[in-house]
Amino acid sequence: MTTTSWRMLAVTGAVTAGVLTLAAARWAVGREQRVFALRTAATTAAYLSIVTPPARGGGTPGEYDLPRLLVAVRALEALSGWTPEVEVYRGTAPLVHATAPPLAPEEFERLRRLETVRWQRGAALAPLKDRDDWDVVGAVKVRVPARAGAPGWLTVVVLLVTLGAGFATVRAIRRTTYDVRRSLLAYTIAALALGCSAYWDIRSAAKAGTDRWLSDTRLLLQEAAARLPGAASRVRLAELARLARGAELVEADSAGVAPVRRTDGGQPRAAVAARLGPGRWVELRTLPAEALAGRWLALLVGVALLGPAATWLAVWGVRAAARPQRLRETVTAWGFLAPAVLHLAVFSFGPICFALYLSVHRWGLIEPGRPFVGLANFTAVARDPLVWTSVRNTLVYALYVPVTMAIALGVAVVLNRHSGVVRLARTAFFLPYVSSVVAIALMWQWMFHADFGVLNYLLSFVGLGPVDWLGSPKTALLAVMLMSVWVQVGYQMVVFLAGLQGIPQAYLDAARVDGANAWQRFWRVTFPLLKPVTLFVLVTGVIGSFQVFTYIYVLTDGGPLHATDVIVYRIYQTAWEFLQFGTASALSLVLFLILFGVTWVQFRLLGKRVEYV
Repeated sequence: MTTTSWRMLAVTGAVTAGVLTLAAARWAVGREQRVFALRTAATTAAYLSIVTPPARGGGTPGEYDLPRLLVAVRALEALSGWTPEVEVYRGTAPLVHATAPPLAPEEFERLRRLETVRWQRGAALAPLKDRDDWDVVGAVKVRVPARAGAPGWLTVVVLLVTLGAGFATVRAIRRTTYDVRRSLLAYTIAALALGCSAYWDIRSAAKAGTDRWLSDTRLLLQEAAARLPGAASRVRLAELARLARGAELVEADSAGVAPVRRTDGGQPRAAVAARLGPGRWVELRTLPAEALAGRWLALLVGVALLGPAATWLAVWGVRAAARPQRLRETVTAWGFLAPAVLHLAVFSFGPICFALYLSVHRWGLIEPGRPFVGLANFTAVARDPLVWTSVRNTLVYALYVPVTMAIALGVAVVLNRHSGVVRLARTAFFLPYVSSVVAIALMWQWMFHADFGVLNYLLSFVGLGPVDWLGSPKTALLAVMLMSVWVQVGYQMVVFLAGLQGIPQAYLDAARVDGANAWQRFWRVTFPLLKPVTLFVLVTGVIGSFQVFTYIYVLTDGGPLHATDVIVYRIYQTAWEFLQFGTASALSLVLFLILFGVTWVQFRLLGKRVEYV
């Protein structure tokens, strides 16, 4: 491909990414407004069925009093603060606007047959059932404004800025590497801002839809309480509950009339107070629609970043076209790497992204909703004392790693010879590491037994009483650490042996000629040259200690009294016993950050001192 072709690819990618982001946001905003219209249509139909009395004179069972129905319908437009554009049909005849076109007979028949709220021809259509809730006698239609889904002015401005940054990056393709990187960074930041701005439009539309439904339903609740026969103080909530399908209606104290947001029992709630009569208030609660809009953030940001990705590909293509041999080698290399990359994408990066998604949602198997909660799961993790206990236990458990390293290095130095006995000893040390983890844990569980365990039997020879290794909070974690030392010594010994055998013998011979004894040769020559191996063993050992689970699960089940409750076991228990996958995902990300920090500190403190030969 020529440079012009690569530039056209970048321009096409930039325009396509911007248009797709805007189109996805517009569709999602329109969807939120359609959800509002569907809920409002169903609520209005329920209101009319409550406040309209039956026909007089013994007509058809369940028939409405038509004049009273007409009064209730016309009163909707007179409600102060009523926002929806509603049309009510008796049969196919319109009641709100007499000059409006009638409902199409085929739509009415379909509504009678399905008896569900539907979206038809740009409007929400809900069935109006008779007083006996038996037959569909009419319909309620709620229209969405023609400009539904139009992007906000800020999103349009950010889109123009993003396209400008993309075109500037395309023009800079043939310039210096610094100019290209600077332009590409600016374009990426603008694309991220576009995705976030489009998401904010969706979230704002979802919040506005919830607030409008709450405010409109509050008006209908108050109007229904005033129209029902008898005093408003005696109106039963069960009679009004039909207006609040998909929401909660509970007795409450006086409050403001504006919708509010709060958290009840860890669940986000949008609520509004309604005054049914003197001294009587109820509260209408529902799941805020913006809590479910978080799923759009990753999608919109991903779509917006398609533009910078296409531009980066064009930059790479232009640079690679100047070196065709390297281009062929790169394509061949990626061809061989593609299966491994696909495997990592599906089984590593995919689960990581899903964990990120779960961590900002309240995701439980026993809960019907999975709302977006932002950082609420991380806040819950930070406030949970058991989490801090598990972090402390994990840090204490990780102290077995340097002890194991010292033992493994000593064994490796002793066994750094070539003989049959030495090979047999190496195999004996390495065997626990390759054995079944569960089998090893069960064997040590028997050895730790308080009554007939081998360890207590050996302690009896030196006059020490029996120790309840796994049953006492003081010794349970120490017992697990002791078993871990026994398991890991063989693996670390093999790694240290490989490092010892990689040290040139000439260095040791030169030190011996200079008069250095065995200890001086080890401390001045061998150990400095083993620092890369030591750093590797330390980092992998600490990472492995933070991921311990099977030993805890088999030996102690996190007890006694949470003495062995480590962070991975806490993640498992939160997810599979308490069924709170959002909180467990947040905790797993906390573990990732801890491991990242510990590893970074180790490299900062030890990495600069490592001497590679």
